[in-house]
Amino acid sequence: MTRFKTIFSQRYSPMFKMVIQVLLIFILITLPLSFNVTSSKPPFSVKDTGPGGLSIFNDLLLQAGYSTTRTILSINPVRNLPESSILVITGGSKSYQETEKIEIDAFVAQGGILLLLTGSRSTIELARYFGVYISSSYILETESYYKSPEIILVDSPFIVNSTLCLARAHPITYVTESNHQRELFAVSTQNTAFIDGDDDGIWSETGEPTSQIKIASALRRGLGAVIIVSSLSFLTNELYEKDFDNIELALYVLNYYSSGYEKLVCFEESHKRWPFASTDGIINQSYGTIILLTKTKLFVFLMVLIILFLYYLSPRFSDIFGTTKETYKQFLSDRIWSRKRELYETFGSPVKPTVEEKYLSSLYFQYELYPNHAYNFYLEEKLRYIPASLITSEEKELLEQALRKKLDNETFLSLFFKLEEIQKRGKLL
Repeated sequence: MTRFKTIFSQRYSPMFKMVIQVLLIFILITLPLSFNVTSSKPPFSVKDTGPGGLSIFNDLLLQAGYSTTRTILSINPVRNLPESSILVITGGSKSYQETEKIEIDAFVAQGGILLLLTGSRSTIELARYFGVYISSSYILETESYYKSPEIILVDSPFIVNSTLCLARAHPITYVTESNHQRELFAVSTQNTAFIDGDDDGIWSETGEPTSQIKIASALRRGLGAVIIVSSLSFLTNELYEKDFDNIELALYVLNYYSSGYEKLVCFEESHKRWPFASTDGIINQSYGTIILLTKTKLFVFLMVLIILFLYYLSPRFSDIFGTTKETYKQFLSDRIWSRKRELYETFGSPVKPTVEEKYLSSLYFQYELYPNHAYNFYLEEKLRYIPASLITSEEKELLEQALRKKLDNETFLSLFFKLEEIQKRGKLL
């Protein structure tokens, strides 16, 4: 108990003020960055049971003997996944920092499998890190197998009599191969598809030739594998309910390349923007955003500069605007002889403090140890040097009543100034 009293003593109050001030500044700066006005769940989430969710894929994984989990705050839990785990990334509005890409790469190199569905800016950049370059243009079909030319239908490469459906797919333009990475297989469209380079949704026969276009690729990288599909909606509930075999192909490939006994699938959803009103949104947008931003060197550098600037500026607000009141401690320190008067006269002889100044000086140091009893003590001592004839009966009764109670700062100052007025009466007589 004594140790806690020592820590929270007045001696360490400046340190606690500094810590609280820095925390408040940090919260006020980062809180607006984490606010999200979105009211609906992010697309391609395992918690979404609607047409654009991945809840059916999650259920089928559980039926196949896999264990599933997901990330909300950051990708840090990926470090602790078993070597044979599977990481699924489907879209996201927050970009992956370079350190996060390195962590995902290390997960793959140690034997993990990355299933990456691309289409958003963050996932296209992540695919480029693994040497897979994806164009921002869309692939359209000249022969509309469905109601829209944006729907691409292809035969499954491993399952007989099965059809895959990709909506708003992007062309994979180049796959890098090296001693550490090689392409295992690829999936391409039929030769009736073309790249909509001008993004007008219309086929220009002269400027947009039809050909087979790569839309998916599997890579061996280190001890693990990277599977990239250039359509974000590849594993959605809607396509499964319409009898397309996308999820069956994904399960087949994951079973084939997953060699470990611990079948764990982790859905990376920390880079999606969840509505702030939900529980997931409060966690993701507040603490998760701070974790993501702290991985950025520029943000950390700017935060340090802002905190230092505000920390050194804010204590001087009172001096600039003069809005603070005179406190009891300031009142005493301003009148202590050893601080406000010169200690030596012109010829070098010491200045002897008056009796009142001695009491003030002594009282100041007593206040450091006994702040609750200092008010009454000083008023009683000051009354000893005021002749009783100068005090009226009403003033005497008022002072006696006040000294019986525990005084606050304002009451003490008003009584002190009142006693100074009484002292002046004696000088005028």
